[in-house]
Amino acid sequence: MKKVVVIGGAGAMGQVIVRDLLDNPAIEVVVADYDREKADNLAQSLAEQNGLVVGERIRGEFADITNKPVLVKILKNASCVINSTPYYHNVNVMEAALDAGCHYTDLGGLFHVSKEQLKLDARFKESGLTAVIGMGAAPGMTNIMAAKAQENMDSLESIDIFVGSIDNTALDHPFLPPYSIETLIDEYTMPPMVFEGDYKEMPPLSGEIAVDFPAPVGEQHAIYTLHSEVLTLPMTYKAKGVERVTFRLGLPIEFHEKIKFLMSLGLGSKEKIHTADGAFSPRKILATLINQFPVPQVEPDDCEVVRVDVVGVIEGRRTMCRMETTVYNDKRWHVSCGALDTGVPPSIVAQMLCDETIHSRGVLAPEVAVPADRFFQELAKRGISMHRISKQELVFH
Repeated sequence: MKKVVVIGGAGAMGQVIVRDLLDNPAIEVVVADYDREKADNLAQSLAEQNGLVVGERIRGEFADITNKPVLVKILKNASCVINSTPYYHNVNVMEAALDAGCHYTDLGGLFHVSKEQLKLDARFKESGLTAVIGMGAAPGMTNIMAAKAQENMDSLESIDIFVGSIDNTALDHPFLPPYSIETLIDEYTMPPMVFEGDYKEMPPLSGEIAVDFPAPVGEQHAIYTLHSEVLTLPMTYKAKGVERVTFRLGLPIEFHEKIKFLMSLGLGSKEKIHTADGAFSPRKILATLINQFPVPQVEPDDCEVVRVDVVGVIEGRRTMCRMETTVYNDKRWHVSCGALDTGVPPSIVAQMLCDETIHSRGVLAPEVAVPADRFFQELAKRGISMHRISKQELVFH
């Protein structure tokens, strides 16, 4: 039996990862979290739901990602660690994985952290280990969609990625982020990167276009945000001459306008503001205010479309290939579409690392490491179906 440790396993995304891993009887799961009580409660609940006892195939554990010796001890004898903590801890957890001798995957590094992670490639190779970085929905699923779309192309022109969503969940909550508020704030305040022959920094909230997604999402206004697909895809497909790579995000319009307003007030800043009552970080104040409202225990009613458009040349013909999936909230686990398509991919990849389906070593982007067809088959088992649409004979310009 292979042991997989999920750091941040009691969090929203971590819980989905843990549930998916537990469906594989060959996997032992450690729910590692700074909140030990929450980790233990989740392990107890899932053990009961699966007819297990705590310690048989699942258990909770305390994890402090700022304390490397503690982290290394938890990872000892594990086959793989899935890092479901905020992206700026990625390098720390990778260092612990190297010391412990286990494979690694995470949910993404927002471009700049991903660049630092790639610098560990030689050390992972020397240790006979693999780190698949950025393996959530976007990045992660999107990278593999791009890999599949381009596989028959002789040369590449562009890779454009779009994610759009709607949320009809009836919530008694003033502002519930769809994922980590820290990551979300950074996506809205840090300058996004695009690749246009070279990497270019763009203004925050720029690049807005209307995107016509399939029903029920429909038309959404999507903006550039900072994402690591824009870092790795140009590297991976340099030999095919790729000229442009972009990522745009289209959150539900009401939420989009709310976070734009909050960021315009400066509530995304990390710099402390000095007041008569002391110095405070606006970002921490915002996060604390959000967290004081309990997360409503209601059935999610949301939907997300993930689209990757790749333009290239096949046998002399300029061709556009679109990979697309529509993801709905999960009825079995009662989780949102975003939690489902973010939590399932790293679980699949961790299982591929455990059974040696992924056997290349080093620090690898998903489009390099993960076999696309097998990955899509595993997604389909979990209700996430991929569709391929090709449009031939595009006009050169």
